[in-house]
Amino acid sequence: MATESPRRPSRCTGGVVVRPQAVTEQSYMESVVTFLQDVVPQAYSGTPPAEEKEKIIWVRFENADLNDTSRNMEFHEIHSTGNEPPLLLMIGYSDGMQIWSIPISGEAQELFSVRHGPVRAARILPAPQISAQKCDNFSEKRPLLGVCKSIGSSGTSPPYCCVDLYSLRTGEMVKSIQFKTPIYDLHCNKRILVVVLQEKIAAFDSCTFTKKFFVTSCYPCPGPNMNPIALGSRWLAYAENKLIRCHQSRGGACGDNIQSYTATVISAAKTIKTGLTMVGKVVTQLTGTLPSGATEEEILAHSNIRRSPLVPGIITIIDTETVGEGQVLVSEDSDSDGIVAHFPAHEKPICCMAFNPSGMLLVTTDTLGHDFHVFQILTHPWSSSQSAVHHLYTLHRGETEAKVQDISFSHDCRWVVVSTLRGTSHVFPINPYGGQPCVRTHMSPRVVNRMSRFQKSAGLEEIEQELTSKQGGRCSPVPGLSSSPSGSPLHGKLNSQDTYNNFTNNNPGNPRLLPLPSLTVVLPLAQIKQPMTLGTITKRTGKTKPAPQISPSKSVGGEFCVAAVFGSSRSWFANNPGLKREKDQSKQFVVESLYIISCYGSLVEHVLEPRPLSTAPKISDDTPLEMVTCPRASWTLVRTPQWNELQPPFNANHPLLLAADAVQYYQYLLAGLVPPGSPGPITRHESYDSLASDHSGQEDEEWLSQDSASSL
Repeated sequence: MATESPRRPSRCTGGVVVRPQAVTEQSYMESVVTFLQDVVPQAYSGTPPAEEKEKIIWVRFENADLNDTSRNMEFHEIHSTGNEPPLLLMIGYSDGMQIWSIPISGEAQELFSVRHGPVRAARILPAPQISAQKCDNFSEKRPLLGVCKSIGSSGTSPPYCCVDLYSLRTGEMVKSIQFKTPIYDLHCNKRILVVVLQEKIAAFDSCTFTKKFFVTSCYPCPGPNMNPIALGSRWLAYAENKLIRCHQSRGGACGDNIQSYTATVISAAKTIKTGLTMVGKVVTQLTGTLPSGATEEEILAHSNIRRSPLVPGIITIIDTETVGEGQVLVSEDSDSDGIVAHFPAHEKPICCMAFNPSGMLLVTTDTLGHDFHVFQILTHPWSSSQSAVHHLYTLHRGETEAKVQDISFSHDCRWVVVSTLRGTSHVFPINPYGGQPCVRTHMSPRVVNRMSRFQKSAGLEEIEQELTSKQGGRCSPVPGLSSSPSGSPLHGKLNSQDTYNNFTNNNPGNPRLLPLPSLTVVLPLAQIKQPMTLGTITKRTGKTKPAPQISPSKSVGGEFCVAAVFGSSRSWFANNPGLKREKDQSKQFVVESLYIISCYGSLVEHVLEPRPLSTAPKISDDTPLEMVTCPRASWTLVRTPQWNELQPPFNANHPLLLAADAVQYYQYLLAGLVPPGSPGPITRHESYDSLASDHSGQEDEEWLSQDSASSL
């Protein structure tokens, strides 16, 4: 650890700047000792008390104008200039919240800090997409911060029932949206702002914040996310409470009788566990606890059928641009306008899901947390029933139950990290097009094709397609398995599609038609646990022993919140403070670094190094992978009561304001409009400036409280 203080004031923002510290075995042991002093201070009466820290409730890595590589002109020439977007981190405390930026230089900058009671959810709203027909009513106020806190701006609404939009440029509140039921989360992109309630979703236009559409058919989840959704750049995925056959897409989740050979091995282990459980239930029946002749699952299933017709594990994806205004309802009587896909994903309620950066892949998990499913969404312009949902991967975590709280993709979509409430982040290798990850696909710094040059020249691709169409399975080694989704207990027959599918089965070139691609089961290459679980560090390997641990969920106040994100390495400054960063120094790693922040406020950079399996007899392109992980740098970002608040209005050189100005300027150029302050004729609407200045935040609340809020 460096002897000098890692914290100093920032000249740019006025906040605190935290320098990265090199992570060693000694620093890990020091963090464990510090944690012991915080939890059991009476055991260290002879040592000085540790610095008091505020309690963290949630952590989140954010995407906003500051790190928007597509619309921020500062990052358009990333590869030639070496300039890369910073990491944007939000921390929610029991009293207020905080925003951090970690640029490529490695020095974390505090951008925002406030204390105004507990915050349940907060988002930095990106600059909206504008056109000649659609203007931004709040351009002069941006960037905007949406906050859901215990006490709203009105002061009369129930706790967490209000979304307040604050201007980080002026510090004033520009809009307040009221609800009658509690809000659980906020999501946003450049098109809409999504407010997530317990069983409902409300979407608002990002330019005017007027109501756009709402969904009332969500299936609730008893996990950390009461109503899990995934919002991409355009699509919105949510958990539906019914499966409507006429809207069901082709494919979806594979059942136990449609799986690869690897899946059957894992399924055998599950069968043994189920058999042992059944023995215990038989003994319970003999004692009279359960009625004989009926298992617990049958009783629960029968009672659920009688109580409610709702079906768990169903996902609906809608297009936020083409969906109609008002209520979005998926029923037999409704058309499919705006519905991208509708399919079964799990047998249990959905707990968490996330889109990849391109929006073509969707990762989902249920309440058990045993397996995570990776789906490829292939849409059809006619209807959702013509779309195809390919179940590419089943990411198997383990047989113990765990609740998932965070899912993150790497920028090249070859790696997925899934974090649970136990504080463990599981790293899985995948391919955007499916298939078994191997040396050829993941040991190169670039994404490679599905088939190698040798496989294409030898004609192996055509042979594989021919064998797949004859066997009928998802490239399963067990012949006779049906490739139709109707072979799975999760799917019903595709009635009107059967004849069409049989007619087109001989055409494997269309990915929306049968046969479906093979399902691959992948195990995690790395499981990174937080150092604060009181494990002892060995001197030789640095691995954590299963020493006496304190359960994160039972230690310092509730759930062990964790968030992870991939990014370029920032540990060079901590390890070599006297050296200058080389432009292509970060390219020496095949995988980007993994950054993990926990509820203890410690951000750690982990270097990931995949390599061929050491036990493989011979290394070839198809050799499986293994991974070595190493913590390289850490930042202590947790706030203390002695820190001053950092509130707007900010100076014009504040990073958030500079990024908002750059993105809005770029948006004007794309729309063919003249940016404000530029010479030339003004082509935007005459009422543009008046609309931007007239929205004080209170006069437009009545439509929601009287109209949509009552129906929601």
